[in-house]
Amino acid sequence: MQPDDYGKQLSMDSIELRLKNDKVRSYKRIVYLVTGISVIFFLFYSFYANQGYQRIVWALVALLVTAVCFLELKTRKDNKTNSFNISVTYILLTGCWMFINIWMAVAHVILIIADSIARRSLRVLINTNGITYPSFPKKNIGWDQLENVVLKDGLLTIDFKNNHLLQAEIISSDRDIEETVFNIFCKKQLKGTN
Repeated sequence: MQPDDYGKQLSMDSIELRLKNDKVRSYKRIVYLVTGISVIFFLFYSFYANQGYQRIVWALVALLVTAVCFLELKTRKDNKTNSFNISVTYILLTGCWMFINIWMAVAHVILIIADSIARRSLRVLINTNGITYPSFPKKNIGWDQLENVVLKDGLLTIDFKNNHLLQAEIISSDRDIEETVFNIFCKKQLKGTN
């Protein structure tokens, strides 16, 4: 583990687990689909603009957005990161849409917010008080609401007393944990509430 890799070091009575975010790929596809549609619209708009200079401006805008999008894609691929960073392409698109249609600009601001929420790092904090689960907004779950909590083969299972079940794949933890020790810790917390 590298220092400050997964946040601050936690006490011996708590652990932080980083979950796999399966939705990142889907949201990336949506971002680039919306970008492609916007570029096509800008090109269409450039052909039907009233004055000659507007045609050139909107054609250049479409070219600029495309170039920034490809540059952003290459940078993310080279860095191999899914970490949070606001899409420069989306910010550029939002600015361009402000000149054409304010409601499309507002829609792009909403998409920027949704994109940042989708790409956030998902971290579960498990301690003697309960579990903090990274839904949106974060969900605080008391041990008295739970039937069982198990970590097996990198899969975290949280079983509620109301038959609700949460399962998530673990990418890493704040320190090396042994599944048996983790499961004993959780059973101890569950017994304390019964």
